[in-house]
Amino acid sequence: MKVVVSERAKRNRNQIAGYILRTFGEKTLLEFRDAYKKTKEYIAKYPTGCEVEEKLSDKERTYRFTSINGLTKLVYRIDEDKEVVYIVDMWDVRKEPPISVE
Repeated sequence: MKVVVSERAKRNRNQIAGYILRTFGEKTLLEFRDAYKKTKEYIAKYPTGCEVEEKLSDKERTYRFTSINGLTKLVYRIDEDKEVVYIVDMWDVRKEPPISVE
């Protein structure tokens, strides 16, 4: 499946990357980028391979989530008709989660 990243998720990914670079350095940033890339590859190949996020899912949409390096939560949904996985949001789990993802 194709993976599409929302603007919100891109913005949050860039904020997380900036924080990692400032706090932990370039090596850790490269590890985060590699883990992010592998996560995207995994959900493209196995879109239903991650747990359902019950707090966000409703009758219209099912959201799934996974973790990147244990500190970043990535939330996505699947559009099987279009064969697309949409990464809708991601955030540092040490912060408050967003109220909604879209």
